[in-house]
Amino acid sequence: MRVRRFVGDNVSETMGKVKRELGSEAVILQTREFSDGGFFGLFGKKKIEITAAIEEAPVTPKKTSASNYGFSTEGVKPASAKLLPDAEDHSEDLQAEIKSMRLLLEKMNHQINKQSNLEEDKNLWPPVLQRWADLLQNRGINENLVKRLISHVQQTLPPKEWADDSQVYLRIQANVRQICGQIGLIQPGIEKPRIVALVGPTGVGKTTTIGKLAAGFSIVDKRKVALITADTYRVAAVEQLKTFGEIIGVPVEVVMTPSGLRNALQLHADKELIFIDTAGRSPQHEVHMSELRGFLNEAQPDFTMLVMSATTHSADQYRIYKRFEDLTTHLIFTKLDETGSAGAILNLLGRTTLPTAYLTNGQNVPDDIEAATPDRLVRYVLGEEMPHA
Repeated sequence: MRVRRFVGDNVSETMGKVKRELGSEAVILQTREFSDGGFFGLFGKKKIEITAAIEEAPVTPKKTSASNYGFSTEGVKPASAKLLPDAEDHSEDLQAEIKSMRLLLEKMNHQINKQSNLEEDKNLWPPVLQRWADLLQNRGINENLVKRLISHVQQTLPPKEWADDSQVYLRIQANVRQICGQIGLIQPGIEKPRIVALVGPTGVGKTTTIGKLAAGFSIVDKRKVALITADTYRVAAVEQLKTFGEIIGVPVEVVMTPSGLRNALQLHADKELIFIDTAGRSPQHEVHMSELRGFLNEAQPDFTMLVMSATTHSADQYRIYKRFEDLTTHLIFTKLDETGSAGAILNLLGRTTLPTAYLTNGQNVPDDIEAATPDRLVRYVLGEEMPHA
């Protein structure tokens, strides 16, 4: 069996090398993606490596006189007539190996077809619209939504106007605004406090966000506000919230258990708004999620806002959303200032009917937070100014 390693920029190119070198009967043994060049493994160009093999016909050795090589043949017994195994004599192990190789080949063919479909999609649009499709993908918007947005342009704009950037942008903008249309903001309670709980994974900025909200309602809107933290896993976060509460004149309660949360809520029944900061929870950790449910069942919040970072990969955003979905009433997107592809939030908004409440774009309290509006979301998704495709 002859084994070769092939490297290319994509699956189609690399498989082409395999077929040219080894033929259509080649068996794929392994595929992998790696980065070539770059700095300490960063910014390298993505490459595809395929290891393939081809079964070669057995070679019949020629009869050669040992004396020609200076060896004596005296006393040497004749060699066995079967020097190599018969190519058709497969053992059970060989059969299993062939089956495994066939499965790998089928997988590779599936990858090739998928790659071919992607390449066909790249030529789906006329060049004048393809440049807009590329721009939207560079903003982090997924393939399905890009198709929706460009199709909307095709259906609502005459072909002679497709080269008019302003007209195309207006169509895309209107469609994005429609996707971002679900909005819901916090309203203080009148006869009893409105309870707002913030939930989400670690590292998304829940504590900072809750501080911004408390400061805005307390200092700017002159509302009676209380803060409760159930994030006893992070001492620094508790101290941060306590210090912040002292600065803005808002009471802060630290609770360890759901019953402690109940007592804290009763203590501040005279407030208009009570914000509850929960510990960051791993969506994959069932015990953590169970603890969170215990606190929320006790609090019975009017709003449970899922806080997600705009820097989180789109697929991970959706997994987080699905894990918290049954607890959530509203969405908050944070760290919009830390990503160059904020358009990825549209991927989630296109798959949910939950309203977006607030957006944060920096660490300054209480300045770097704003109420979500369709227009503001559009500017984050598409950029502050009309792009020139």
